[in-house]
Amino acid sequence: MNNLRVQIHLFLLAVPLNLVWEVAQIMAYDFPETNLMTLVIHCFVPSLGDGLMTLAIYWIGWLLFRDRQWILHPGTSGYLLMLGVGLVLAVGVEWNALYWTGSWAYNERMITIPFLGVGLLPLLQMMILPTATILLLQLIWKKRGQTA
Repeated sequence: MNNLRVQIHLFLLAVPLNLVWEVAQIMAYDFPETNLMTLVIHCFVPSLGDGLMTLAIYWIGWLLFRDRQWILHPGTSGYLLMLGVGLVLAVGVEWNALYWTGSWAYNERMITIPFLGVGLLPLLQMMILPTATILLLQLIWKKRGQTA
């Protein structure tokens, strides 16, 4: 499998996983009451951004490890990279949306991290889901007997 296919598969797995998370956490944000379909549509664009952030984690790992297949055998350093970069990306996106652009706000349901001033759920999302996406990709490729 070539590198472009690696990235396409990664993105196509990341977007639906993140869409489910976005819809599940929507009740911790300050949005007007609306129906579920409208919420899903409003969550779809952020899930595309989450897919791109998952790709960014892959690209950073590719640059640091000088290995385009690093996600197939990340090891401890690869998993730490996923967690660390995911955390940094999530904090950056949340700070931008909360304090610079005012794109969204939390309600009383969102647990916030005092020192960072951002919500726990979006931090966990970018730390857990990229790793879960990569593990899912590894599982699929092992079943198919494919390599990158």
